[in-house]
Amino acid sequence: MQHRNKIIIAAAFATLGLAACGGESATTEPDTQADPSGAQSAQANTSTGGSATDPVAAIALPTTPLNRDAVFGLISETVVETAPCPFLSDETAIATADTNRELLRREVSNEACRWSMNAGFSIRASVAPLATATPLKDRPYNMDIPPVLKDQPGPGDAAVILYDTAWDKELPYAMGFEQGDKLVEIFVTGMETDPARLTKTAMEIAEKLPTAPVIEPQFREVRPAQDFCQIWSKESLGAAIGVTAESDLRHAPYGSAGCKWDSGYGDTAKTVILVRYKQGDTSLDRMIELGGETMPDLGDRAVILTRAGSDGYAGDSTIWVEVDDQQFSLIMTGTIADHPALVEDLMENLFSRL
Repeated sequence: MQHRNKIIIAAAFATLGLAACGGESATTEPDTQADPSGAQSAQANTSTGGSATDPVAAIALPTTPLNRDAVFGLISETVVETAPCPFLSDETAIATADTNRELLRREVSNEACRWSMNAGFSIRASVAPLATATPLKDRPYNMDIPPVLKDQPGPGDAAVILYDTAWDKELPYAMGFEQGDKLVEIFVTGMETDPARLTKTAMEIAEKLPTAPVIEPQFREVRPAQDFCQIWSKESLGAAIGVTAESDLRHAPYGSAGCKWDSGYGDTAKTVILVRYKQGDTSLDRMIELGGETMPDLGDRAVILTRAGSDGYAGDSTIWVEVDDQQFSLIMTGTIADHPALVEDLMENLFSRL
Protein backbone atom coordinates (compact mmCIF):
# COMPACT_ATOMS: atom_id res chain seq x y z
CA MET A 1 0.00 0.00 0.00
CA GLN A 2 1.20 3.48 -0.85
CA HIS A 3 1.12 4.78 2.72
CA ARG A 4 3.47 2.10 4.04
CA ASN A 5 6.59 4.26 4.40
CA LYS A 6 5.04 7.61 5.21
CA ILE A 7 5.66 9.33 8.51
CA ILE A 8 2.67 10.67 10.35
CA ILE A 9 3.55 12.99 13.19
CA ALA A 10 0.81 13.66 15.70
CA ALA A 11 2.36 15.51 18.62
CA ALA A 12 -1.02 16.51 19.97
CA PHE A 13 -2.15 12.93 20.23
CA ALA A 14 -1.63 12.22 23.92
CA THR A 15 -3.26 8.83 24.35
CA LEU A 16 -4.42 6.01 22.13
CA GLY A 17 -7.45 5.14 24.22
CA LEU A 18 -6.65 1.44 24.52
CA ALA A 19 -6.38 0.95 28.26
CA ALA A 20 -10.10 0.81 28.82
CA CYS A 21 -10.99 -1.37 25.84
CA GLY A 22 -13.69 -3.92 26.39
CA GLY A 23 -15.13 -7.01 24.75
CA GLU A 24 -17.20 -10.05 25.33
CA SER A 25 -14.73 -12.86 26.03
CA ALA A 26 -12.65 -13.53 29.07
CA THR A 27 -9.71 -14.81 30.83
CA THR A 28 -7.89 -18.03 30.31
CA GLU A 29 -5.89 -19.65 27.58
CA PRO A 30 -6.97 -22.68 25.55
CA ASP A 31 -4.66 -25.01 23.68
CA THR A 32 -2.23 -23.18 21.45
CA GLN A 33 -2.53 -23.09 17.67
CA ALA A 34 0.48 -24.31 15.77
CA ASP A 35 1.66 -22.55 12.62
CA PRO A 36 0.97 -24.61 9.49
CA SER A 37 3.66 -25.70 7.10
CA GLY A 38 2.50 -23.06 4.64
CA ALA A 39 2.98 -19.47 5.74
CA GLN A 40 2.65 -15.96 4.44
CA SER A 41 5.91 -14.12 3.79
CA ALA A 42 5.93 -10.51 4.88
CA GLN A 43 8.69 -7.99 4.25
CA ALA A 44 8.85 -5.04 6.63
CA ASN A 45 10.53 -2.19 4.74
CA THR A 46 12.95 0.20 6.40
CA SER A 47 10.98 3.25 7.48
CA THR A 48 12.30 6.65 8.44
CA GLY A 49 9.61 6.64 11.11
CA GLY A 50 10.92 3.56 12.90
CA SER A 51 13.04 4.22 15.99
CA ALA A 52 14.68 0.80 16.14
CA THR A 53 17.98 0.57 14.34
CA ASP A 54 17.88 -2.71 12.42
CA PRO A 55 15.35 -3.37 9.64
CA VAL A 56 13.14 -6.42 9.98
CA ALA A 57 13.98 -9.34 7.73
CA ALA A 58 11.33 -11.29 5.81
CA ILE A 59 9.06 -13.04 8.30
CA ALA A 60 6.76 -16.02 8.04
CA LEU A 61 3.29 -15.28 9.38
CA PRO A 62 0.74 -18.04 10.04
CA THR A 63 -1.94 -18.84 7.49
CA THR A 64 -4.09 -20.97 9.80
CA PRO A 65 -7.75 -19.97 9.26
CA LEU A 66 -9.42 -18.33 12.25
CA ASN A 67 -13.04 -18.76 13.27
CA ARG A 68 -14.58 -15.41 12.42
CA ASP A 69 -17.47 -15.79 14.86
CA ALA A 70 -15.03 -16.62 17.66
CA VAL A 71 -12.77 -13.66 16.87
CA PHE A 72 -15.80 -11.36 16.75
CA GLY A 73 -17.08 -12.59 20.11
CA LEU A 74 -20.19 -14.24 18.70
CA ILE A 75 -19.48 -17.63 20.28
CA SER A 76 -19.88 -18.06 24.01
CA GLU A 77 -16.91 -18.88 26.16
CA THR A 78 -16.48 -22.32 27.73
CA VAL A 79 -16.65 -22.65 31.51
CA VAL A 80 -14.50 -25.38 33.04
CA GLU A 81 -15.67 -26.15 36.57
CA THR A 82 -13.52 -27.60 39.33
CA ALA A 83 -14.10 -30.90 41.10
CA PRO A 84 -16.03 -30.63 44.40
CA CYS A 85 -14.18 -29.42 47.45
CA PRO A 86 -12.82 -32.55 49.17
CA PHE A 87 -13.91 -31.51 52.66
CA LEU A 88 -16.94 -29.21 52.26
CA SER A 89 -20.08 -29.29 50.12
CA ASP A 90 -21.16 -26.34 47.99
CA GLU A 91 -24.52 -26.15 49.77
CA THR A 92 -23.03 -25.88 53.25
CA ALA A 93 -20.24 -23.56 52.18
CA ILE A 94 -22.57 -21.05 50.51
CA ALA A 95 -24.99 -21.18 53.46
CA THR A 96 -22.17 -19.93 55.71
CA ALA A 97 -23.06 -16.41 54.58
CA ASP A 98 -26.46 -14.76 54.96
CA THR A 99 -26.76 -13.59 51.36
CA ASN A 100 -28.66 -14.07 48.12
CA ARG A 101 -25.58 -13.35 45.98
CA GLU A 102 -24.48 -15.97 43.49
CA LEU A 103 -21.37 -17.55 44.93
CA LEU A 104 -19.43 -19.82 42.57
CA ARG A 105 -16.88 -22.46 43.48
CA ARG A 106 -13.66 -20.82 42.26
CA GLU A 107 -10.85 -23.02 43.55
CA VAL A 108 -10.36 -26.29 45.36
CA SER A 109 -7.46 -28.22 46.85
CA ASN A 110 -6.69 -30.16 50.01
CA GLU A 111 -5.42 -26.92 51.53
CA ALA A 112 -8.17 -24.44 50.60
CA CYS A 113 -11.54 -24.11 48.88
CA ARG A 114 -13.12 -20.80 47.91
CA TRP A 115 -16.60 -19.72 46.82
CA SER A 116 -17.15 -16.15 45.69
CA MET A 117 -19.03 -13.65 43.57
CA ASN A 118 -15.87 -11.58 43.26
CA ALA A 119 -12.91 -10.62 45.43
CA GLY A 120 -15.14 -8.57 47.73
CA PHE A 121 -17.68 -11.30 48.49
CA SER A 122 -16.20 -14.69 49.29
CA ILE A 123 -16.17 -17.68 51.61
CA ARG A 124 -12.89 -19.51 52.11
CA ALA A 125 -12.23 -22.70 54.03
CA SER A 126 -8.57 -23.51 54.66
CA VAL A 127 -6.63 -26.36 56.25
CA ALA A 128 -3.00 -25.80 57.26
CA PRO A 129 -0.37 -27.64 59.33
CA LEU A 130 -0.87 -26.56 62.92
CA ALA A 131 2.87 -26.23 63.53
CA THR A 132 3.38 -23.59 60.83
CA ALA A 133 -0.06 -21.97 60.42
CA THR A 134 -0.64 -18.32 61.27
CA PRO A 135 -2.40 -18.20 64.66
CA LEU A 136 -6.07 -17.27 64.48
CA LYS A 137 -5.50 -14.22 66.68
CA ASP A 138 -3.30 -12.85 63.90
CA ARG A 139 -5.98 -13.15 61.21
CA PRO A 140 -7.99 -9.92 61.51
CA TYR A 141 -10.81 -8.82 59.24
CA ASN A 142 -9.56 -5.23 59.24
CA MET A 143 -5.79 -5.16 59.26
CA ASP A 144 -5.37 -2.54 62.01
CA ILE A 145 -7.86 -4.06 64.43
CA PRO A 146 -7.13 -7.36 66.21
CA PRO A 147 -10.06 -9.77 66.36
CA VAL A 148 -11.99 -10.73 69.46
CA LEU A 149 -11.85 -14.52 69.89
CA LYS A 150 -14.67 -16.32 71.70
CA ASP A 151 -14.27 -19.96 72.73
CA GLN A 152 -16.70 -22.55 71.34
CA PRO A 153 -17.48 -26.11 72.50
CA GLY A 154 -16.43 -27.57 69.16
CA PRO A 155 -15.78 -29.06 66.79
CA GLY A 156 -12.24 -30.30 67.39
CA ASP A 157 -9.99 -28.57 69.88
CA ALA A 158 -9.52 -24.89 70.68
CA ALA A 159 -12.55 -23.88 68.61
CA VAL A 160 -13.16 -20.12 68.45
CA ILE A 161 -15.26 -17.63 66.52
CA LEU A 162 -13.52 -14.43 65.42
CA TYR A 163 -15.29 -11.06 65.73
CA ASP A 164 -14.40 -7.78 64.09
CA THR A 165 -14.91 -4.58 66.15
CA ALA A 166 -14.04 -1.92 63.55
CA TRP A 167 -17.52 -0.38 63.79
CA ASP A 168 -17.73 -0.50 67.58
CA LYS A 169 -19.81 -3.64 67.30
CA GLU A 170 -18.79 -7.28 67.42
CA LEU A 171 -19.41 -8.80 64.01
CA PRO A 172 -18.56 -12.50 63.47
CA TYR A 173 -16.55 -13.18 60.30
CA ALA A 174 -14.55 -16.39 60.85
CA MET A 175 -14.28 -19.59 62.85
CA GLY A 176 -11.31 -21.81 63.51
CA PHE A 177 -10.49 -25.05 65.28
CA GLU A 178 -7.72 -27.62 65.62
CA GLN A 179 -8.14 -31.20 64.43
CA GLY A 180 -5.17 -33.52 64.84
CA ASP A 181 -2.15 -31.69 63.46
CA LYS A 182 -4.27 -29.29 61.34
CA LEU A 183 -5.67 -25.81 61.89
CA VAL A 184 -8.97 -25.24 60.11
CA GLU A 185 -10.44 -21.82 59.36
CA ILE A 186 -13.66 -20.63 57.71
CA PHE A 187 -13.45 -16.96 56.66
CA VAL A 188 -16.34 -14.86 55.29
CA THR A 189 -15.59 -11.63 53.40
CA GLY A 190 -18.09 -8.89 52.53
CA MET A 191 -21.19 -10.72 53.81
CA GLU A 192 -22.93 -11.30 57.11
CA THR A 193 -22.64 -14.56 59.00
CA ASP A 194 -23.42 -15.77 62.50
CA PRO A 195 -22.18 -18.37 65.02
CA ALA A 196 -24.78 -20.94 63.98
CA ARG A 197 -23.83 -20.77 60.29
CA LEU A 198 -20.11 -20.86 61.04
CA THR A 199 -20.52 -23.79 63.41
CA LYS A 200 -22.55 -25.83 60.91
CA THR A 201 -19.83 -25.38 58.30
CA ALA A 202 -17.12 -26.24 60.81
CA MET A 203 -18.94 -29.43 61.83
CA GLU A 204 -19.12 -30.65 58.24
CA ILE A 205 -15.43 -29.99 57.67
CA ALA A 206 -14.52 -31.83 60.88
CA GLU A 207 -16.57 -34.83 59.74
CA LYS A 208 -15.24 -34.99 56.16
CA LEU A 209 -11.62 -34.02 56.68
CA PRO A 210 -10.28 -37.38 57.96
CA THR A 211 -11.46 -39.21 54.82
CA ALA A 212 -11.12 -36.37 52.29
CA PRO A 213 -9.78 -37.60 48.92
CA VAL A 214 -6.45 -36.21 47.72
CA ILE A 215 -6.93 -33.96 44.69
CA GLU A 216 -4.82 -31.70 42.51
CA PRO A 217 -5.36 -27.93 42.98
CA GLN A 218 -7.98 -26.71 40.52
CA PHE A 219 -9.34 -23.32 39.49
CA ARG A 220 -12.58 -22.48 37.72
CA GLU A 221 -11.72 -21.35 34.20
CA VAL A 222 -13.57 -19.27 31.66
CA ARG A 223 -12.03 -20.05 28.30
CA PRO A 224 -12.86 -17.64 25.48
CA ALA A 225 -13.90 -19.07 22.12
CA GLN A 226 -10.84 -17.30 20.70
CA ASP A 227 -7.72 -16.77 22.75
CA PHE A 228 -6.29 -13.59 21.27
CA CYS A 229 -2.85 -14.53 22.54
CA GLN A 230 -2.87 -17.46 20.10
CA ILE A 231 -3.72 -15.51 16.94
CA TRP A 232 0.03 -15.40 16.36
CA SER A 233 2.34 -17.93 17.94
CA LYS A 234 5.15 -16.61 20.11
CA GLU A 235 7.60 -17.99 17.56
CA SER A 236 6.13 -16.16 14.56
CA LEU A 237 5.45 -12.91 16.39
CA GLY A 238 8.85 -13.02 18.08
CA ALA A 239 10.56 -13.39 14.72
CA ALA A 240 8.51 -10.49 13.36
CA ILE A 241 9.50 -8.05 16.10
CA GLY A 242 13.09 -9.19 16.45
CA VAL A 243 12.83 -11.28 19.61
CA THR A 244 14.85 -14.36 18.77
CA ALA A 245 14.20 -16.52 21.84
CA GLU A 246 10.58 -17.61 22.28
CA SER A 247 11.03 -17.56 26.05
CA ASP A 248 11.90 -13.85 25.92
CA LEU A 249 8.45 -12.88 24.60
CA ARG A 250 5.85 -12.60 27.35
CA HIS A 251 2.12 -12.47 26.74
CA ALA A 252 -1.03 -12.00 28.78
CA PRO A 253 -4.73 -11.30 28.15
CA TYR A 254 -5.44 -7.61 27.59
CA GLY A 255 -8.90 -6.59 28.69
CA SER A 256 -11.66 -9.07 27.98
CA ALA A 257 -10.86 -9.55 24.27
CA GLY A 258 -7.24 -8.87 23.54
CA CYS A 259 -3.61 -9.74 24.18
CA LYS A 260 -0.44 -7.91 25.08
CA TRP A 261 2.96 -9.24 24.06
CA ASP A 262 6.12 -7.66 25.40
CA SER A 263 9.85 -8.26 25.64
CA GLY A 264 12.64 -6.44 27.43
CA TYR A 265 12.39 -3.61 29.93
CA GLY A 266 12.79 0.15 30.06
CA ASP A 267 13.90 2.05 26.99
CA THR A 268 14.38 -1.09 24.92
CA ALA A 269 11.05 -2.76 25.77
CA LYS A 270 9.07 -3.97 22.77
CA THR A 271 5.27 -4.15 23.02
CA VAL A 272 2.47 -5.31 20.73
CA ILE A 273 -1.19 -5.00 21.76
CA LEU A 274 -4.15 -6.44 19.88
CA VAL A 275 -7.65 -5.75 21.16
CA ARG A 276 -11.25 -5.97 19.99
CA TYR A 277 -13.96 -3.70 21.29
CA LYS A 278 -17.21 -2.10 20.22
CA GLN A 279 -17.20 0.66 17.62
CA GLY A 280 -17.18 4.13 19.10
CA ASP A 281 -14.39 3.59 21.62
CA THR A 282 -12.00 5.40 19.28
CA SER A 283 -13.14 7.94 16.68
CA LEU A 284 -11.39 7.25 13.38
CA ASP A 285 -12.31 10.73 12.18
CA ARG A 286 -10.39 12.14 15.13
CA MET A 287 -7.42 9.92 14.33
CA ILE A 288 -7.37 11.30 10.79
CA GLU A 289 -7.45 14.86 12.17
CA LEU A 290 -4.38 13.98 14.23
CA GLY A 291 -2.47 12.79 11.19
CA GLY A 292 -3.83 9.33 10.60
CA GLU A 293 -4.26 7.98 7.10
CA THR A 294 -7.04 5.82 5.69
CA MET A 295 -6.09 2.29 4.67
CA PRO A 296 -8.09 0.82 1.75
CA ASP A 297 -9.17 -2.81 1.47
CA LEU A 298 -9.08 -3.57 5.20
CA GLY A 299 -12.39 -4.11 6.95
CA ASP A 300 -15.19 -1.61 6.46
CA ARG A 301 -12.89 1.25 7.38
CA ALA A 302 -9.32 1.45 8.65
CA VAL A 303 -6.91 4.16 9.79
CA ILE A 304 -3.21 3.98 10.63
CA LEU A 305 -1.49 6.56 12.83
CA THR A 306 2.24 6.68 13.47
CA ARG A 307 3.92 8.89 16.06
CA ALA A 308 7.59 9.67 15.57
CA GLY A 309 9.99 9.26 18.46
CA SER A 310 11.22 12.31 20.35
CA ASP A 311 12.81 13.24 23.70
CA GLY A 312 13.44 9.66 24.75
CA TYR A 313 10.05 8.46 23.50
CA ALA A 314 10.39 5.73 20.87
CA GLY A 315 7.15 6.52 19.06
CA ASP A 316 4.54 3.97 17.99
CA SER A 317 2.16 2.89 15.24
CA THR A 318 -1.49 1.96 15.61
CA ILE A 319 -4.10 0.63 13.19
CA TRP A 320 -7.83 0.73 13.89
CA VAL A 321 -10.14 -1.41 11.76
CA GLU A 322 -13.94 -1.20 11.88
CA VAL A 323 -15.93 -4.25 10.81
CA ASP A 324 -19.67 -4.64 11.40
CA ASP A 325 -20.20 -3.29 14.93
CA GLN A 326 -16.68 -4.18 16.10
CA GLN A 327 -13.43 -2.25 16.14
CA PHE A 328 -10.00 -3.87 16.21
CA SER A 329 -6.85 -2.09 17.27
CA LEU A 330 -3.22 -3.14 16.88
CA ILE A 331 -0.49 -1.02 18.44
CA MET A 332 3.26 -1.49 18.18
CA THR A 333 5.96 0.47 19.99
CA GLY A 334 8.63 2.36 18.10
CA THR A 335 11.35 0.21 19.64
CA ILE A 336 10.37 -2.40 17.03
CA ALA A 337 12.14 -1.93 13.70
CA ASP A 338 9.90 -0.66 10.87
CA HIS A 339 6.84 -0.60 13.08
CA PRO A 340 4.63 1.35 10.60
CA ALA A 341 5.08 -1.39 7.98
CA LEU A 342 5.03 -4.30 10.38
CA VAL A 343 1.84 -3.26 12.21
CA GLU A 344 0.17 -3.18 8.79
CA ASP A 345 1.51 -6.63 7.87
CA LEU A 346 0.16 -8.14 11.09
CA MET A 347 -3.29 -6.60 10.80
CA GLU A 348 -3.57 -7.68 7.15
CA ASN A 349 -2.50 -11.18 8.20
CA LEU A 350 -5.25 -11.31 10.84
CA PHE A 351 -8.01 -10.31 8.44
CA SER A 352 -6.73 -12.53 5.63
CA ARG A 353 -7.39 -15.53 7.89
CA LEU A 354 -11.01 -14.70 8.76
